[in-house]
Amino acid sequence: MDLKYILYILAIGININLFSQDTKKIEILNADYTFADIEIHPDYWRLIGNVIFSHNNVKMTCDSAYHYINKDKMKAFGSVKVYDEKINLSGNQLIYFGNNQSLIISNNVILEDGEMTLKTDEITYNVKSNIAIYKKEGKIINSEKNIYSKKGKYNTQNNIFYFQDSVTINSNNYVIYTDTMNYNSKNEISYFYGPSYIYSNNKTIYCENGWYDTKNNKAQFKKNSHITSKKNKLSGDSLYYNEKLGYGRALNNVKLLDTIENITIYGDTGEYYEKIKKIEIKGKPLLELIIENDTLFLHAKKLSSFKEKNDEILLAYNEVKFFKKDLQGKCDSLSYNILDSTLIMYNQPILWLNDFQIKSDTIKCKIFKGKIEKIYFVSNPIIIEKVDSLNYNQIKGKEIIVFLKENKIKKMEIFGNGQSIYIAKDEQEKNIGFNYIESTDLTLYFKEQKLNNITYQIKPNSVTTPYEKMKEEDKYLKGFIWLNNKRPKNKNDIY
Repeated sequence: MDLKYILYILAIGININLFSQDTKKIEILNADYTFADIEIHPDYWRLIGNVIFSHNNVKMTCDSAYHYINKDKMKAFGSVKVYDEKINLSGNQLIYFGNNQSLIISNNVILEDGEMTLKTDEITYNVKSNIAIYKKEGKIINSEKNIYSKKGKYNTQNNIFYFQDSVTINSNNYVIYTDTMNYNSKNEISYFYGPSYIYSNNKTIYCENGWYDTKNNKAQFKKNSHITSKKNKLSGDSLYYNEKLGYGRALNNVKLLDTIENITIYGDTGEYYEKIKKIEIKGKPLLELIIENDTLFLHAKKLSSFKEKNDEILLAYNEVKFFKKDLQGKCDSLSYNILDSTLIMYNQPILWLNDFQIKSDTIKCKIFKGKIEKIYFVSNPIIIEKVDSLNYNQIKGKEIIVFLKENKIKKMEIFGNGQSIYIAKDEQEKNIGFNYIESTDLTLYFKEQKLNNITYQIKPNSVTTPYEKMKEEDKYLKGFIWLNNKRPKNKNDIY
């Protein structure tokens, strides 16, 4: 045998022994065969069969390898496996750099950490920094979900993934699409950065910043965040939801839109209680309701909605005021049945309809196809119309029903103890007297918002008093009070 080969082989044995004593160098633990060729591959040794090597507590195995002694570098081939303290890696090819404790593993790469499995085509892993990087499409699999992204980074020390480009999470209960996301594989919390969509339980969630705890079903969404369902859309600066508790909260610039019923609610805060199907809006809440191609604006201290059997009810509490160009109102509380379009005003309600002021213990408006069809005034109703600065037309009874067309009064039906005072005028529209009528039941017909005809079920008692002879106290029915100073003049006047 040539002397140079003998010396080279001896050098191999000496170096292997030296490396085994120096943990800062790659240590060869096993190889069925070791080949050295000073002419063909003088810069590396070829190791074949059950190759095992380690470096600073990282163990690697493969079918064959090239050991670059002078560069402290390994190239491994076939059934490559890497065993680190935090993760296990497998693939078909590996390059390991001992000087900076980094590696590149490629071809059918699998990374496992006990919580999940990552599959990709190539991973760069730095043992010192505990950072694994993939720049080709990756797929993460665990028992409940799959995560896809075109590139990403994994910190094995804190179990956080950093996903970028076309990120998708698929599970049985939801699907997430985003461009940038961090994910903690231990606590299963996802953090979103940039435009993100979540599809879950017939809802679509959008945000540009937020987090989702998939293990405990809790989430918070920020920056242009909104939740859309078939019927509703909720938006706010910050949205929080806990599925286990069935509780949701929206903060700042809250907007709840009912696309079917044309209702929009605004406020500073919103709360959702899933078990009782209740929503509460506070902080200068404002409701907008489309009626007759116009918008009714309503404000109260608190707005809420809930579902009860087959009904969906919207409630307004305390200091309720609303404004529409030809309809204004004021009361202490109000309910609106969304399904049958019935609006009821409670506790000293007042309604202003064009030139009429109407008071009653309870006021009930029936809306049909987006238009007010009937208004029921139940218990002690009194209707007042201002004629001039000194005089008023008045109607009262036990109950009054007002019929409207295109939001103009066409007919009034008065039931029980009907009374009315109307100003009589001559052809020049000059006041000539006061017409007082008493009848159990009577019906008033209007034309162009003016009284046109009156019919009676029973012959009425009627008295006409000349204008000059009418005493001041007799000009008014019992319960008369003119409250025009309480009437909202525009939508800003309801606050």
